[in-house]
Amino acid sequence: MPGDTTHYLHDLVGRVQRGDPAARRALLDAACGRLRRLAAHILSGSFRDLAGRHDLDSIVHDTWLRLAQALESARPESVEHFFRLAAQKVRHVLLDLVERKGRDHDSLHTADGSEPGAVGGRTLDPAKLAEWTEFHRRAAALPDDERAVFEMHYYLDLPQAEVAAALGLHPKKVSRLWLAATDKLADGVAEHDPTP
Repeated sequence: MPGDTTHYLHDLVGRVQRGDPAARRALLDAACGRLRRLAAHILSGSFRDLAGRHDLDSIVHDTWLRLAQALESARPESVEHFFRLAAQKVRHVLLDLVERKGRDHDSLHTADGSEPGAVGGRTLDPAKLAEWTEFHRRAAALPDDERAVFEMHYYLDLPQAEVAAALGLHPKKVSRLWLAATDKLADGVAEHDPTP
């Protein structure tokens, strides 16, 4: 992606608004690397128990397809709108994987005698997955300004300075909104141990 990411994306969004189909594809391609990084980050953090069953490329591919489908009928109004749409699609893919895992959990059978739900030597923990599912659902219910900052920083892995530029906010305001969002999300969510 070109060095001035924000300027490049503003240009692409403007071209998409004018109906340029090549710009739509370029916008999706520009987001692909970031989608891969954020999916890896979220999968290894919030959804570690799914990592043994779903590879990163398939998660990125599903997210990219959903985003491409959304852009066929919706033209982003701004870079902020595009980022929020992308964050929403990432969240939908991850939550769908959790729900699918929940449906499949009771039907898992292993030939080696290990406990049902053990994949690659790791136990799939339904309670932990339920906790993280609730976390991501609560993220979707944040107030609009907090949700915008949270989605762009957490799901899309954008630095706060880039979030501020995309939203037209002062960096200190973005920092305050981030803290307010994470305080709300931390309330009632158990401490997550990042070690395997």
